Amino acid sequence: MPSRSTKAGAPATPPDPAKLKRESAGRYLTGDGRFIVEQASGGWMVSDTEQTNELGLPLVRGPFATLDEARAGMDQARRGPAPISSLTDRIAAQRERAAKSAGATKSARTLPARPEPPPLEIREYRTGDGDPLRVLWQAAGFRSIGDDDASLRVLAQRNPGMFLVATRGGHVVGSAMGGWDGRRGWIYHVATAPDERRSGLATQLVRQVETRLQALGCRKVNVIVREGNVEGAAFWEALGYAAAPTRQFGRELPG
Repeated sequence: MPSRSTKAGAPATPPDPAKLKRESAGRYLTGDGRFIVEQASGGWMVSDTEQTNELGLPLVRGPFATLDEARAGMDQARRGPAPISSLTDRIAAQRERAAKSAGATKSARTLPARPEPPPLEIREYRTGDGDPLRVLWQAAGFRSIGDDDASLRVLAQRNPGMFLVATRGGHVVGSAMGGWDGRRGWIYHVATAPDERRSGLATQLVRQVETRLQALGCRKVNVIVREGNVEGAAFWEALGYAAAPTRQFGRELPG
C-alpha cells in the first residue's frame, strides 16, 4: 500500500547524497552511503568508501573543525580527482628506482646458485659404520665402553632395527641406538653432526626408535645423561622425558 507522501505508481524520490543521516552519537552516514563522518578528539573525520589509500583502505580526510567544513570537504571530493598522498609518490619513486636497478644488473655477471644439499637418509647400522660413528661420538663428548665394532655388531644383532644411522651424501651425520631387555627400553648415543644440529634430526631419530620399541611392547624408555650436561638434559626434557629420583650404579666386568 503506498505511503501518504507518495502517489501510487510514482517513483520513489532518490535520497539527497549530501544529507547526513545520524547512525549513533558522533557518527553520520551520507545519503548516498559513500562517506562516513565521525567525531574524533581533533575534529570531524571523513572516511571515503569509494577512494582508497596506498594500502587499499578507505581514504580518510580531516580533521575538520565543524560539520559544515566536513560537508565542504565531501563536496570537493565528489567533484575533484582522487588525491595522491606523499606516501604514494614515495612508493612510485621507489618502484621506479627498483626497475632501473633491475635493468642495470641484467648485464652484470650473476652468481651461481647455491647447490641443494644431498638428501638425508636414515637407515639401520651397517658394517663399516664404526669409524665414522666413533668420530661423531667423540665430537659429541661420548666416552663409553662398547663402542668397538664387535660390540656395535652385537647390539645391532640383539636389537634388530633399533640401531639407526643418519647419512647425508654418504657421510654419517647422526645416530641413535635403541635397546630392549624385555622390561625396559633404552636409548643410547643420540648425536648429530654440527651442521645438522637444531634441524630436528635428533628428535626424528629418537621418535623412530621409540616407535620401534613400542611395537615390541615397551612401556617405558630410559636414557642416561651425564651430570653437568645441561644441554643434553634440556633436549630430553623437551621430548617429554623427566629426571628419575634414582642414582645409576655400574661396574665393569673383566673381559
